Amino acid sequence: MRSLFLFLVAPLLALAPSAMAAPARPAQPLGAEWTLAGQKATCGKGPQHRHFDLRAEERLYEVGMGFSVDAMTFAGKLAPVLEVCEGDTVTLTMQNAGTMAHGLDTHAFRIPTEKFGPVDTGKSLTLTSVVRTPGAFMFHCASGQVTDVHIKSGMYGEMIVYPRKLLPVAKEIAVLQGGFFGKPDANRLIHAETVRMTANDPLTLEFNGRLEHQPVKVKVGERVRVWFVNAGPGASAVHVMGTLLDRFYASGNPRNVEYDIQTGLVPAGGGAAFELTLPEKGSYMLVDHDNLRFLPYGMMIDLVAE
Repeated sequence: MRSLFLFLVAPLLALAPSAMAAPARPAQPLGAEWTLAGQKATCGKGPQHRHFDLRAEERLYEVGMGFSVDAMTFAGKLAPVLEVCEGDTVTLTMQNAGTMAHGLDTHAFRIPTEKFGPVDTGKSLTLTSVVRTPGAFMFHCASGQVTDVHIKSGMYGEMIVYPRKLLPVAKEIAVLQGGFFGKPDANRLIHAETVRMTANDPLTLEFNGRLEHQPVKVKVGERVRVWFVNAGPGASAVHVMGTLLDRFYASGNPRNVEYDIQTGLVPAGGGAAFELTLPEKGSYMLVDHDNLRFLPYGMMIDLVAE
């Protein structure tokens, strides 16, 4: 697999600026990627009141391949994931620790738009709702006319609302698709560029706010369930090279099921869940089939059957 990785990233490394001194502000590492509690652990105790703190701030983050990004984020993370269960009461609190107004919109709540903010620096915003529809839902900054810029600067995440009825046992992971919009400087720091954002012209699209991913290791024949959100721009053509999607749930809702799908479409601002198995030992890559041009930037997740 290392040879495959080098083959894919070599064109990028040849064209990218050389690594020089580190940015003046230290970049934060992204931390672990595959750490979901999963449906059974989340839903096992009946409906609960769950609280999440989504502090809004601007920070530098390491994203892999020697690159960093100057980003706006929630909860100190790029592409954070929240896990709740159908029927839970969910409270989200956003403390604005940033340098500008920020808001919070979650697609999982059915509440009036004006409640989403924005609020000024130093202020906070609290949203509470019962989540009655299962699925994979995007949440993001809601800051009036600059909402698009803030989303494309990194202010988005995923709320998984697991169905109360247990699904078949599976290895569950979350995947969020977004983009980095800017040209790397001499330190390989990607600064956001609003001109590129307005034109929907990313330097690269990415998964989970990073350019490098640890492989997902499973057993041959083991069910894998992916909870997927697409922050945009454009639809995502989800495909796993070497197998089919046994079940594809539009918006992540088990009521919206299709079977034996080769490629599933997930619109910008939308979500999905899909299940698959790996038929024999080897490597199978999760990609966006409409954006294979970004493979040199690590836009792939390796599913390894052992």
